[in-house]
Amino acid sequence: MKAFIIAALALVAAADRPAYPTPAYGPRPAYPAPAHGSYKPIAILEEESVHPGDGTYNFHFSTENGIYRSENGVPLPGYGKNAYGQPEGSYRQEGSWSYTDGYGNPVKVTFVADENGYQPSSDILPTPVPTEYPTPEVDPAYVEPQPSYGKPAYQPAYKPAYN
Repeated sequence: MKAFIIAALALVAAADRPAYPTPAYGPRPAYPAPAHGSYKPIAILEEESVHPGDGTYNFHFSTENGIYRSENGVPLPGYGKNAYGQPEGSYRQEGSWSYTDGYGNPVKVTFVADENGYQPSSDILPTPVPTEYPTPEVDPAYVEPQPSYGKPAYQPAYKPAYN
């Protein structure tokens, strides 16, 4: 019986090997991996979060590298939980954040989020291309060219088969 178990284990071990050769990988890259320990933690200079229990909230924080974030929210009429305990209704939220970009320029974004959706406002946001352009004025002296010989300027070179 021991011989049967040993033979079965040998067959399983042999069957477990792949039928193709193991790929040979090239040498490891010469550049060093990034040192994750080199990042300096950013201190939070100020932080406040207020939740009075009536559904409203207010928070803000600022960091030593110039990031500032603030937001407040108020539940709109009808906000609450349905019969299944799931929240329904919505909030009106207002807030802003600011930071200094990589070129040293201050950036500030303000927003409102309510029944009309999320509405950000900032100088850094792209503006849409106008979809309606004014119709150019046409010189009153302009005369539409008339086709020669009373025919349109373009005539097909073939005659349709159904005529």
